[in-house]
Amino acid sequence: MKSKAKRYLAAALAATTAFSFVACSTETAESSFDSPLPWHVSDSSYEKLEYTVEIFNTEKSEKESERIKIADGTMTFTLEEGADQGYTKLDMDFTVKYSNVDGAGNDAGLTDKIESTVSFEPNSLAAKSMYKKVTLADRKDSKNLSYEITADYFDTHKATFKYFLQEGAKQKTRSLPKDTCRDNEMMFFVARAQKLSKDASTNFKMINLYDTFNSGETVEYRMTVACTSTRKIDLKEWVQEYGIAAVENEKTGETTYPVNCYTTTLQINDDNHGPEYTVMYAKDAFKVGEDEHKKLPIKISYSSYNGSKPYRLTTYTLSACSFTKAAE
Repeated sequence: MKSKAKRYLAAALAATTAFSFVACSTETAESSFDSPLPWHVSDSSYEKLEYTVEIFNTEKSEKESERIKIADGTMTFTLEEGADQGYTKLDMDFTVKYSNVDGAGNDAGLTDKIESTVSFEPNSLAAKSMYKKVTLADRKDSKNLSYEITADYFDTHKATFKYFLQEGAKQKTRSLPKDTCRDNEMMFFVARAQKLSKDASTNFKMINLYDTFNSGETVEYRMTVACTSTRKIDLKEWVQEYGIAAVENEKTGETTYPVNCYTTTLQINDDNHGPEYTVMYAKDAFKVGEDEHKKLPIKISYSSYNGSKPYRLTTYTLSACSFTKAAE
């Protein structure tokens, strides 16, 4: 496979596997969760968080004025407590379409998708089951790395993996630990449940199922969640519905709707940790009546690298939310 084709395919896979970590803990938890959990207001709490996705080519520069936007997309997290026989269910849907621009390379005009569902215990966050499907468009001179993973943490304690668009690819099966595990699709929510405050840092162990299946051995990471600072993000007037106050600039007359956020980094705690995720968790609760949904992930961003040089920046920005399930 040509090196340039490899690089573009790796970028596509990175864009669609931002949630590819799988967490397992076989020892006492290193940090405690919020009580109640940030999303919990009742045994049937509901959150639907919708994001706009943007991917930029940063080979020329990481400066906002010089980077080139090469893709747009959407992502949705839907969380329901008590939805699966008393367990919490978290669905994630992601779609990104690359533009027909030079900076998109072999990705130009292509669409990639992810869908996943994970169920977990509502207090300990122990994963019960998971299904994930990553569907990548065909790339020139490249194997299609689209894959499916299923995991059963409570009954069979087994996981399966398959590159489902590769002709002749066989399904692989591995045993899972019989101790408490946390699944990949929960990563940003496990971090959200940590005790966050300025200059605070927590960590937890993780096992990466994608790397585990492809290396043939268990690959474990220890993740660090570090709150480095606080800042404000303007999400426009739609957030008024959830108790976020408008702020008017007396000099310009401009009205903004700033959400106070923790600037949080999430990365492997290792010398070779690779690029970090930056997650902005809201300090301001989003309110519906007297109910408060806390520490919503407002913005998620990360860079992909070619060697030591960043060449892709992916961002997810909250664009809408709902805390009441629509009638079916």
